[in-house]
Amino acid sequence: MVHRNKKFDAEPVLLVDPKWNDLKAKLLIEKHNHEVKSSCYRDTTIEALHTIYAGKCAICERKRGLELQVDHYRPKKTRNNKSEREYNQPGYYWLAYSWSNLIPLCSKCNNAKRNKFPLKGWTEISRVDSHTNTKGLDPFEPYNLIWLQQQEQPLLINPEVETEPERHFKFLKNGSIVGRTEEGKETIKICNLNRTDLRRERIEIREKYASKISAAIHDYISSRDQAELKGALKSIFKEIRENTHKNKAHSLYHIYIYHYFDLFIAPYLPNSVRARISHFFQEFKRL
Repeated sequence: MVHRNKKFDAEPVLLVDPKWNDLKAKLLIEKHNHEVKSSCYRDTTIEALHTIYAGKCAICERKRGLELQVDHYRPKKTRNNKSEREYNQPGYYWLAYSWSNLIPLCSKCNNAKRNKFPLKGWTEISRVDSHTNTKGLDPFEPYNLIWLQQQEQPLLINPEVETEPERHFKFLKNGSIVGRTEEGKETIKICNLNRTDLRRERIEIREKYASKISAAIHDYISSRDQAELKGALKSIFKEIRENTHKNKAHSLYHIYIYHYFDLFIAPYLPNSVRARISHFFQEFKRL
């Protein structure tokens, strides 16, 4: 997960089309009984979200393009807090068509997340359950995402609000992602970020770079051309660095590999050249 800069006041033109005015007004009258129309929130925003997220899932960072699903960060229906029955509360119906509440998820993250939305130190007063019920809160801004985040302190990280999502996570060599904070741990659990396919993809990324470097070393042993070796290594190192860009798949994992090369790549290289390759990489980072 990496930060995304969405302008909450710049709603897609299709979403604010006057043809939806009656539906949005009906939502506030029917509240929890309203039948939410996906044609209003999904079909009108998918292309804009695709552009903002570069076709990536907001949570796991897999590239899925227009196969991405438009999900509600705060659930529009029943809210499930830590799967405990007493925490099941009505959802945030008034945000069903709200641009600030829509994020793109792959089908696997979406299916895992469902309506889970635990809050830190949950209490009845901390949860906003209506667009009209102030519960003595001053100010009361139920449509303001920043205000909602500060008031409720949700444990599911929102990449559009959290400017440094990376501080909540770390990766292990076995492809697992681990939470550094309570928010990180809950986000991993909510979206099942240690599922088999994700762990496999992370391992394959690490193995790909180790394999390319090993191949370059093998070629050097045959040719003894040091300039050729350095050129090949530089190309591989550049590939790692380029994939740290926020628009690349698994960019946070690539950032971690780039910062912790000696932990994630070097141990899988031949012992005889490990220190030398690590030295070349540190030189490259200083360029």
